Amino acid sequence: MTCARSASARDLLLALLLTAVSLATYLIYPVLNHGPSKIFLQTPLDRAIPLVPVMVIPYLSLFPLIGVAAVVFAVADLRRLQALALAVTVALLVSYLVYAVAQSYVMRPSPVGRDWLTAAVRQVYALDRPYNDFPSLHTSLSTIVAILWLRMHRRTGAIVAFWCSLIVASTVLIHQHYLADVAGGLAVAWLAVAASDRIISRIQHDRPDQSPEPGRSQPPEPGRSRKPPP
Repeated sequence: MTCARSASARDLLLALLLTAVSLATYLIYPVLNHGPSKIFLQTPLDRAIPLVPVMVIPYLSLFPLIGVAAVVFAVADLRRLQALALAVTVALLVSYLVYAVAQSYVMRPSPVGRDWLTAAVRQVYALDRPYNDFPSLHTSLSTIVAILWLRMHRRTGAIVAFWCSLIVASTVLIHQHYLADVAGGLAVAWLAVAASDRIISRIQHDRPDQSPEPGRSQPPEPGRSRKPPP
């Protein structure tokens, strides 16, 4: 019982630490969100994509979705929250490295219209400068949520994954990103989840308080033989 409580406390502490690190890492984003740009990835297909203001709704839902995922994962299993926070941090750091070395730029339209959806698009443009585009963080972060939620529960995960696909689509449909940015974001998500899996697995494997599975006896200490039962 004591070992179980100790392990639970360690999982909670690690989850809180990794969550704090991911939040602190996100604060670096505006520092890099400026020119000059070095790459411009617009293609003829990007130019043909229309502006769809209604897609600003899924676009703006990313951070509330991450918050909901964090709460759900924490309730289900703290290790899932650890995996989410760590994967988000890895995705941010990889993206920041690209932004610092090869800053990108997206050419935006000038939305016209007085409806609230068009006004919301203009507000997004006003709050987020047209840099830090490749890879797309909206794509990578939403994909991370979809992958981890599908692992936890297939049925609800499918619903979440569908919504995340709308978030990914919204990045090009409100002209915040180009198609190449989306491809880069998907690659970053795969890398971040793989790295998170490996690191979390190593942490759990190296924990000194791992107790044996029920019904299995502990191996004898080195240099001592196991006595046969009477």
